[in-house]
Amino acid sequence: MQKKHPYLRDKLSIEQRAKFQRGTDVGILAHDYFPGGVDMSPASPSQFPKKVQETMANLDNPNVNVMYEAVFQYNDTLIMLDMLVRDGDRWLAVEVKSSLRLSDTYYNDAALQYYVLHGCQVPLSDFKLMYLNADYVKDGPIDVKQLFKLESVMEYVVEHEDFVAQNVNRLKNVVALPHAPLVDIGTQCHNPYPCDFQGHCWKHVPKNSFLFTTAMDDEILFENYFNGINTNTKILQQLDPDSEEAHQIEALETNSYYIDYKILYSLSPQPKPKSVAYLNLLLHRPAVPEMDGTSPYQEMILAFALQGEHEIGGCSAWDCFEDHSRWNESIDILIEKLSHYELIVCFTPQNLTTTLLRHEIMQNQTVGYKVFNLFDVLQQAHFYHQSIKRGLTLQRLSQALFKDCKLFEHSRIIVEANSNDLISYQQAREDLIAENEVVAKTYQQFFK
Repeated sequence: MQKKHPYLRDKLSIEQRAKFQRGTDVGILAHDYFPGGVDMSPASPSQFPKKVQETMANLDNPNVNVMYEAVFQYNDTLIMLDMLVRDGDRWLAVEVKSSLRLSDTYYNDAALQYYVLHGCQVPLSDFKLMYLNADYVKDGPIDVKQLFKLESVMEYVVEHEDFVAQNVNRLKNVVALPHAPLVDIGTQCHNPYPCDFQGHCWKHVPKNSFLFTTAMDDEILFENYFNGINTNTKILQQLDPDSEEAHQIEALETNSYYIDYKILYSLSPQPKPKSVAYLNLLLHRPAVPEMDGTSPYQEMILAFALQGEHEIGGCSAWDCFEDHSRWNESIDILIEKLSHYELIVCFTPQNLTTTLLRHEIMQNQTVGYKVFNLFDVLQQAHFYHQSIKRGLTLQRLSQALFKDCKLFEHSRIIVEANSNDLISYQQAREDLIAENEVVAKTYQQFFK
């Protein structure tokens, strides 16, 4: 599909673009570990053949000791290696990952690259994966020798060369087909990663299909689907009318939502609080530490919006988008503000209580409140709407409860991109407050 019908690919989300940019930025910083290299990056795919030739020529050039994004091609398989470093009469291959630990995905990625390098007869002394050191603490300028860790995967990639070769040949046969393989939708559409062509392949599936429910595992849903039980009417005949799955299908049919009110009310704050505040806390975990005393992915408070009766105009907001070094100022401000409320309501997949404890916001005696996380409560009460098939977010919640609410979590983009290139800071501030208003409306709808 990517080769023959790329125009059918789903549009890449801004969030995903921001994550890719983070990986790119870490990769560029890693160049300082082996400085003075030649950048082989092609300006466009049309330059791939030329860059392959230049890369191979540089292997024999004694004046080139390091190459960045070296381009190799073997058996119709092209790679761009993050770094290739001369090591005596051989070369050290290095692939950079912007994570704190290595996964099977990274090992397999390295195995594919080794397959191509070996096929191109590049004499390797070792193949290493470079990743972020969780124990590194910034003290002055970034020390790349301490920021990154290196792990040899040479033994792994050699052992998996036959496995890679078999899959390369298999996939070459797929690409050579005159049309896309006739594969029906299934669990592979979402696992291990969401496919980029779901918009095309799922267009024949009704928007209210039981395939969008969450009460059953996808394996069971598709087992029914492929066995001819492929409509809501048919699957309802197989279900207990009072089952969660049946209730979810009813919500689909009525374009509404389902929630177990019995569970919901059992989770209601008791006794009823006299003063309630709604908090939207924006956390920033930069891959490369920005402030002295911090480590990779260490959390800092980048912004917050607080809505409540003790705030001037009913709402207050704070951020340090332009100057992240001010992030610690938020702690004293939150301690003072939250001390006036008996209950603090939020919506986050993270444990906000842990976050507040980590920053010593809840350890202050004047902060006598209870955190009430709507995300956890709605999950426990089996909240369901078609929009949350792939996860409950505040944006999807607003679509489910408030039809006219147009919410886009721009502030999250600021966190991922660590720049204002994709969205303005002013827009992020406005959306942070708008998100908090959805939190307040949701709580008031269910518990007031």
